[in-house]
Amino acid sequence: MDGLDIEKRVGLSLAVGRYLRSAERFNESSREFTSACRSLRKRLGSEQRFVVQVDWKHYLVTSDRDGNFDVEQITSL
Repeated sequence: MDGLDIEKRVGLSLAVGRYLRSAERFNESSREFTSACRSLRKRLGSEQRFVVQVDWKHYLVTSDRDGNFDVEQITSL
C-alpha cells in the first residue's frame, strides 16, 4: 500500500471492514439457518402435509420419507 494516497487507503480499509462484518453476519445466519432446518426436519417426521400460520401468513409444509421438506407461502386457504 506504499503507493496509495491516504484517501485510497481509508477507502480500502472501510471496504475491507465492511466485507469482514458482512462475512461474519453471513456465517452466523448460515449457522442459524442450518440449525433451524435440522430442528424442523427432526420435528416433521416423514410424509407430512399441512398448513401453518406464521406472522399472519399461511404456509403449506410438506415433507417426504427421505427427510426433505418444503415450506411454501400460500395466499389463501
